[in-house]
Amino acid sequence: MATSDGDNRGLAMAPGTSAKRRWSLTWQYAMLCALSLLVLGPLYLTAIQAMSPPFLYVDAGRPLHPVAVDWKDRTFFTGGLLSLVVRLLLVALLLLWLQKVASGRGLRPFATFLTPARALAVVGGTVAVAVLTGPAFGSLHDADGRSAGLVILAMAVVAATQLWAYLEGDRSPLLAGLLALLTGVGAVGTAIVAFGPEVWTQTWSRYSLGPAMGRSFVMTIIITVLQVSTAIMSAYAFVFLRFPFKRILFALFMATLLLPLEVTLVGNVATIRQLQWTDTMQALVLPFGATALGTFLIRQGFRGLPSEIQDATKLDGYGHVAFMTRFAVPLTRPVIASFTVISALQAWNQYLWPRAVIESNTFNTLQIQLRQVRATEVAAANQAIAAALVAAIPVVILLIAFQRQIIRGLTAGAVK
Repeated sequence: MATSDGDNRGLAMAPGTSAKRRWSLTWQYAMLCALSLLVLGPLYLTAIQAMSPPFLYVDAGRPLHPVAVDWKDRTFFTGGLLSLVVRLLLVALLLLWLQKVASGRGLRPFATFLTPARALAVVGGTVAVAVLTGPAFGSLHDADGRSAGLVILAMAVVAATQLWAYLEGDRSPLLAGLLALLTGVGAVGTAIVAFGPEVWTQTWSRYSLGPAMGRSFVMTIIITVLQVSTAIMSAYAFVFLRFPFKRILFALFMATLLLPLEVTLVGNVATIRQLQWTDTMQALVLPFGATALGTFLIRQGFRGLPSEIQDATKLDGYGHVAFMTRFAVPLTRPVIASFTVISALQAWNQYLWPRAVIESNTFNTLQIQLRQVRATEVAAANQAIAAALVAAIPVVILLIAFQRQIIRGLTAGAVK
């Protein structure tokens, strides 16, 4: 009877505990939504200013919507084949990412959540966006008064294509419908804002952002590869190799972090000019081929490996190279991935050093080109804002693509 009474008391407490947990989760989600609005609010206002001519926007009282947008005369399929493929991939990746986040497996591989229903929802949603945004683009360009209805119709159809995927699991129909509606609004709204206004094309061509972005991509990739490679090798040497004065050398190595770029700028620029490397890619990347920060971070990851692993590999005949490539690097992959993102962001955002070693405007990187994006007319000042938003797109994509590795790297060792 005592067990039965205990079970009854447990059953009696279960509804109250469940209700308390639901209220707690509701409060947490409400706070997260409020914080997301706080973060995305400035981005929304920036996009409004980019699409709105400044004089008309100020005269209208700076409303929370774009004014006098110059819309393209186009459909989703207008443009070359490569441009169409890129647009379709971007929409599909957006829907796939939203499905992944809603599945509760945002930090797990895609294979753990990509069911046939979700795959069909992504394909169906992409087709719906491509087909139904065409009439909306035409109506916006013609200003015939049907734009709002066509956009709402497109959002509703895209939401309907996502509904059956959100119904998977134990999610309630009400919550699934809300998530599907938000997905439809986000996908269609993003497609219209990203592909409809003329300001993006004008900015891209007027300020030659394409070549500058290409040079920045090449520079970022080379610097990231060099820094990650040298950091891994130097960190391995400081942890697993024995040589005289190792601690002193590591201290001197880390002391280089105390020297900002401005201290060595004049000497390094003089060296680059003596080598006649101005306006060359090697001048942009070689001075940043190694960094003490990467060595320190990856060294900390290597130090967390049990010594028994290296002892076992030695018994199996593995040398240092085999142990590093097959065991040390894979086991510290989150830390290495986190440093990869840090290295790429630092390389992408460089301005001072490229400005010092680039003399010709035809070799400008993206950050220098953005500095030179000054509207010749105040009436076109919104194009400078549009150029900054275009330059931020690769950074956003990088953070979304590596979010799992970033979080795992930052939390590595937090739980024992």
